[in-house]
Amino acid sequence: MLENKIRIGIIGANANYGWSMRAHLPALLALPEYELTAVCTSNAETAAESAKAYGARLAFHDYQEMVVHPDIDLVSVSVRVPLHHDMVMAALQAGKHVFCEWPLGANLDEAQEMASLARSQGVTNMVGLQARGAPAILHLKELISQGYVGEVLACNMTMFLPGVLQRGLSMPWMADRDKGGNTLTIGTGHAIDALCFCVGEFKEISAKVA
Repeated sequence: MLENKIRIGIIGANANYGWSMRAHLPALLALPEYELTAVCTSNAETAAESAKAYGARLAFHDYQEMVVHPDIDLVSVSVRVPLHHDMVMAALQAGKHVFCEWPLGANLDEAQEMASLARSQGVTNMVGLQARGAPAILHLKELISQGYVGEVLACNMTMFLPGVLQRGLSMPWMADRDKGGNTLTIGTGHAIDALCFCVGEFKEISAKVA
């Protein structure tokens, strides 16, 4: 057993739905470097349920209480985009390292404010760009870097993703551009990041959204 594990608290750690349940929690439990210390959901009942399901010794229904707890080193933010800013800022102000789902903020100003605070606090604020850990993407990047496909002169990406009308009424915030979380910023953002990760940043770009 490793000593000095990174003690993590997850905001949005619902045991019944969401990315925490599907991805973050199983991954953290499988990594020996981390200890799942705390879970936080929007109410006490689901927080207690998640703590029992995943073996966390602390359960919170107020994220502001969780981020200041002395037994937590790293805060993971796994909630919808409009809530990222306040939660990340609270964790950074408490001197915690942060892992936040993409996109970091609802807009550039929010993201820059969080990044600036992380630098001034001397802590890490990591954004979850999921493609960069995907085995297929890592293999593609390796092939390109080895020259397997030759010199890359240009790339073309075509994406077909479900729009807000197909998502139903469960996520009405996705129809509000100011909230920062929608098909363009989330799904397309991850895809564009994967492209840049493999072939490099853009020198020239032309795009159309329809």
